[in-house]
Order: sequence, then C-alpha cells, then structure tokens
Amino acid sequence: MNKKLLTALVAVGVSALVGCQGNLVQQTSSQPMDQTFHGVLPCADCSGIDTTLLLDDDGTYILEQTYLGSRDGDQSFFESGQWAKDGEKIRLAKSDDQKYYYLPKDGNLVMLDMEGNTIESSFNYELKRVKPEKLAGEYSYIADAASFTDCSTGKRYDVPESLDLEQGYHQAGVEGGTPVYVEVEGYYSVSPSMEDGLFNSALVQTGKIHFDKSKSCNMKK
Repeated sequence: MNKKLLTALVAVGVSALVGCQGNLVQQTSSQPMDQTFHGVLPCADCSGIDTTLLLDDDGTYILEQTYLGSRDGDQSFFESGQWAKDGEKIRLAKSDDQKYYYLPKDGNLVMLDMEGNTIESSFNYELKRVKPEKLAGEYSYIADAASFTDCSTGKRYDVPESLDLEQGYHQAGVEGGTPVYVEVEGYYSVSPSMEDGLFNSALVQTGKIHFDKSKSCNMKK
C-alpha cells in the first residue's frame, strides 16, 4: 500500500466517523459537529502515519498526516475539503473531488477503503475521538501570535485565540515572546494558518490553566 492510497483510506475513515457522535447517534446536516480524531495508521514504507482529523461543524474538514520514520525523516502533510454523512458512513471530499470514507464505531472512526468497504487486515485503522486532558508545556505570546510547546514531545502547536491563556501569560510579568511553563486543560487539533491556504497543528484550551514561571519543561516536575 503506497502513501497516496493510505492517505485516501485515512480520509475515508474520517468521513465515516464524523457522521456519528457519542454512541453513534445518527447525524443529519442540521446537527452541528466539531470533533477531532487521532491515531497512528499503518504505513507501507514508514513506521506509521500519525493522523489528526478535524470535522468542523460548518461541513469542512482538515486532515494532518505525519509519516513517521520515513527515509526523509518525519514528513507532515495537510489537506482540507468538505465532509458529509453518506448513509452510515462519513464521506470526505477534497477539492479535486477525490473521496474517502470512514465508519463510526463506538464514538471513533474506522478507515475504509476507496470504495467505502471494510479493510480486511490485522492492522489497526481506527482514529479515536480526542478528549480534553491536562497538558504541560511552555506558552509564549507576542504580536498577536501564540504558541505552545509540549513538554513530553517537544512538538510546537499554534494556539488559536484564547483570552484566558493570553491574560495568564501577561500576568506572569515576562517580556513578550518569553516561554512560560503552563499546565492547561485542552486537546490537540489542527487549524488554518495565518497564511492563506496553509494549516498548523493547534492547541485548543477547554478548561483550567496554571502558569508557573519558576518551572520549565527541562525541570523534573
């Protein structure tokens, strides 16, 4: 299975899961949905495809796929398009009209093949619904741009507008752009970049935050 095929399959699986919420309740076009799913999918010539799928309530999707351990190192790619319910499945359609399918299962999404059929394999093709959790990292803010670096992975995320995080950062009393350690309730997703047509990994804050400028990711917590 090549990368193009895997990408198509991933998008297909995402479409199916979007159609369901909670215990696979039927989703109609009038029911809003804004959900993120994540998992590592099989890859023929790398160690796995780290996949994040955002199904927005406006009927659009953003898909991030990072090919782990490829010959050129970790390679990340983004795509976007429209999603819709197709019977029991979720259908993703790119701008070039290429379609992918996912099947909702216990609140998660299972990737299907290009025809929308189950993939007969011992490998795991499931993306799990992302839920908020306590995250630890370093946050910085300057010139209306905010970022968060996860302490455990070192990965950097953009931070869409969050007044709570911005106010907490300013109250820390540091110079703009200085990273400050913070524990925050939230989850990782994807979002449009400030540059048109581009996308970034993103932190979505959903709950309590706690800044502590006496700590850092390099310190043992």
